[in-house]
Amino acid sequence: MEKRRILINSIMSILQIVVVSAILFFLYKFLLGTIGAEKFGIWSLVLAATAVTQIADLGLSGGVVKFVAKYIARQENEKVSRVIQTAVLTIGVSVGLVLILAYPFIKWLLSLIMPPESLPFGVAILPFAFLALWLCVLTSIFQSGLDGYQRFDIRSSLLMSGSFFHLLLCFWLVPKYGLMGLAYAKVIQNVSVLLASWLFLKKILPSLPVIPFKWNKSLFKEMIVYCLNFQAISVAYMLYDPITKALLSKFGSLSMVGYYQMACKMIQKLHALIIAANQVLVPAIAGLKEKTPEKIQHVYLTSYRLLFYLAFPLYLLVIICLPLISKIWIGHYENTFVLFASLLAIGWMLATLSSPAYHANLGIGKLRWNVVGTLAAAILNVGFGILLGILFQGPGVVIAWMASLALGSSIIYLSYHIHYKIPLAELIPKESRINLAANILGILSVLAARRVLSSAANNPILNIIAILLFIAIIFFPYWKHSMRKSIVGWILKDLLKGHQK
Repeated sequence: MEKRRILINSIMSILQIVVVSAILFFLYKFLLGTIGAEKFGIWSLVLAATAVTQIADLGLSGGVVKFVAKYIARQENEKVSRVIQTAVLTIGVSVGLVLILAYPFIKWLLSLIMPPESLPFGVAILPFAFLALWLCVLTSIFQSGLDGYQRFDIRSSLLMSGSFFHLLLCFWLVPKYGLMGLAYAKVIQNVSVLLASWLFLKKILPSLPVIPFKWNKSLFKEMIVYCLNFQAISVAYMLYDPITKALLSKFGSLSMVGYYQMACKMIQKLHALIIAANQVLVPAIAGLKEKTPEKIQHVYLTSYRLLFYLAFPLYLLVIICLPLISKIWIGHYENTFVLFASLLAIGWMLATLSSPAYHANLGIGKLRWNVVGTLAAAILNVGFGILLGILFQGPGVVIAWMASLALGSSIIYLSYHIHYKIPLAELIPKESRINLAANILGILSVLAARRVLSSAANNPILNIIAILLFIAIIFFPYWKHSMRKSIVGWILKDLLKGHQK
C-alpha cells in the first residue's frame, strides 16, 4: 500500500506540474499581449523584491512536513494538530510584522533598481504583493500538513484548481485594470487556495480547530532547530531570484527581466516535473528513519539513477525546442528568451542531480550540506553576477546564475556520497553511460545542423526535424535501458494491481 501511495503521489505531482505549466503558458502569452513585456517585468521584479521577507517564516513553511510525518508514524494525532497550529500562529504573526516593517525598505529598494517612469506602477501593486505573500506562507503550512499525511494528490489538485482559477481571474480583471488587475487576481487566488487547503486538512485531521489557537512551546523548540537550518536554505533560494532580477535590471533592461521571468518559470516547471517523485520521498524517508533506516540508501540510489535517466534528455530536448516555443509563446523568435532559457536549462540540468541527496537529507533531518550548497550558490551568484554583468551585460548575469547553481548543487551530492561512503563512480551510473554519450552526440548533431542551416531558428519545419533527429539518436539506448523496464514494472505492479484490489 505504501509503494502504491508513493506512486500515486508521484503521478499527481507530475500531473500538477504539467497542468500548471500549461496554464502559465497561456497566462504569460495573454499578459504579454495585454500589458506588455515591460509591465510584466515590473510585476516580476516586485514579487522578487517582496519574497525576501519570507525570512520571517523561520523555515516552518517547509520544515513542518517532517514533524507531521514523524508524529503520524508514531500515531500521535494530537501532536500533529499542535505542530500545525504552532507553525500557523508563529509564521502568521512573524511574517505579518516583518511585512509591515519592511514596506518602506522594499519601496526604497524598488526606487534603486527600477526606472523612474516605472516606479509608480511598482509602488501601486506592492501592498497587494505583500498580502498575497502572507496568504501564501499560511497556505504552505496546511499544504505541508497534507504532505506529511502523504496526500500529495489532494495538494496537487488544489494547486491545479487554484492556477486555473487565477487564469480566469486574469482574463476578467487584467483587461479592465491592467497591472492592478494582475495584483487583484493573485490575492483572490491565494485566499481561495488557503481556505481549500485548510478544509481538506481538517477533514483528514478532525482535531484541527476551526481557527488555530494552541501554540505549544515544547514543540516549537523541537521544530525550530531543524527549521532554522531549513530556513537558511529557503533564504538562499529566496535570494536567487531577486538578486538575479535586480542585476538584470541594472545591467540589462526591464524587458530582459520579463523574458527572464518567462524562461525561469518554464525551466523551473520542467525541473519540478522531473524531481516530483523525489519530493514525495521526504515524508516517506522520515517514516523510514523511525522504522527501518537501513532502507534509506537503497531508496536514494534508486531515485538518483531514475533522475539521471530522465534529466539529460528532457532538458536537452527543451533546449532544442526553444526556437519553436518562442515562436508559439511570444509570437516571434526572441533571442533574449532563447538564450536565457538555454542557460537556465543547462544550470538546472546539472543541479537536478543533487535532488535525491537534498531530499534524503531533509527526510533524515541532517541539513548541513543542503545549507552549505544553497548558500554557496547564492554567494557565488552575487560575485559572478556583478563581474559578468559588467563584462557581458544582461547575458552575463544569467551565465553567472547558471554557473553558481551548478557549483552549489554539486556540493550537496558530492558530500552525500562522501559521508555515506557511496562510490563517486555512482554519480555516472554504469548502465547510463551510453545514454549520456547519446545525449551529447544528439545535441552536438542538432547544433551542427543549425549552424549549417542558419535559417533554422525561424523555420518551424527545420525545428521539428531537429527535434526528431535528437530523438532518433537517443531512442535506442533509452529503450534498451533497464530503468525503462523498471518504470513500466512499477506502474503495472504498484498502481494497476493495487487499484484492482
